[in-house]
Amino acid sequence: MPAESGDKVTVEEAIRTFRAVRQFTDQPLSDEDIQAILNAGRRAQSSKNTQPWQFVAVRNRETLQQLATCGTYAGHLAGAALGVALLSPVEGFYDLGQATAYMQLAAWARGIGSCIASIYEPEKARAILGVPDDQNFRYALSFGYPAPNPNPPTGLKKGGRLPLEEVVRWEHW
Repeated sequence: MPAESGDKVTVEEAIRTFRAVRQFTDQPLSDEDIQAILNAGRRAQSSKNTQPWQFVAVRNRETLQQLATCGTYAGHLAGAALGVALLSPVEGFYDLGQATAYMQLAAWARGIGSCIASIYEPEKARAILGVPDDQNFRYALSFGYPAPNPNPPTGLKKGGRLPLEEVVRWEHW
């Protein structure tokens, strides 16, 4: 569960409790929260501090609904209070993942959920937002306050992740 509005959480707590959220309430996000999310992405680390990204922040519901049609699993964008297009001149650039994680954790610490959307029709998505052809547009993020889930998923491992000893090898394979 994300933090309640106004509560402070540690980085460790945000990482431990973070979950993807695909259903949102209709409550808009404050300008302060939006600025904090976008600023977290801007401040993310990048190779040689090149900051090879651009973000397009979208609050318009009709535009979000159009973007939701650009990927098989991007439907959550339609119900988001904020969508953020993640753009980079370099395809598959690792640094863009850093910006993504920073934004999602900053949002979660403020009680705001998010989810990554893969954009399978980047040309269509670029046309919707007027993004130039020299920018790769493969991912977007949805943000909003999590909707109540009357049927939480069952059968998941506690914490939803494999134990550390199953994913870490020490010194060699």
